[in-house]
Amino acid sequence: MSDSTSSWRNQDPLELNERDWLMLLNDQNIFDKTAWRMINFVYDQLNCQSSATEIGEALGGVSQQQVTAWNRKISKKIYTKLNKEPPNNSRGGQRYWNVLFDGDDQQETDESGFFIWRLRPDLVSALRKLDNR
Repeated sequence: MSDSTSSWRNQDPLELNERDWLMLLNDQNIFDKTAWRMINFVYDQLNCQSSATEIGEALGGVSQQQVTAWNRKISKKIYTKLNKEPPNNSRGGQRYWNVLFDGDDQQETDESGFFIWRLRPDLVSALRKLDNR
């Protein structure tokens, strides 16, 4: 699997389906109160997408770095639960950010220049099922 700058888009390293997401969403060790607040905020946004900066502002003014750390923490827990290894990033480390999210393939950044995070489609389906939307 190539890790060039453009190859991460539309890449689903775990290929989780709606049923998988439902199981994970019901695990309180993975999705604690903060995780739920984060994904619910993004879920309620247009096209189920937002930037880490917007998420941070909505969750009480926390930094983009803190939101990124929360996302990474959730993703690490998911990899651990599923006994899987994450893909490598372009710097030789492990890439965790795109378990819950993918980038917007139509527009990489918003008007403010912030990278756009979009909830994965099967995660959105699972959230809809839980929410009965």
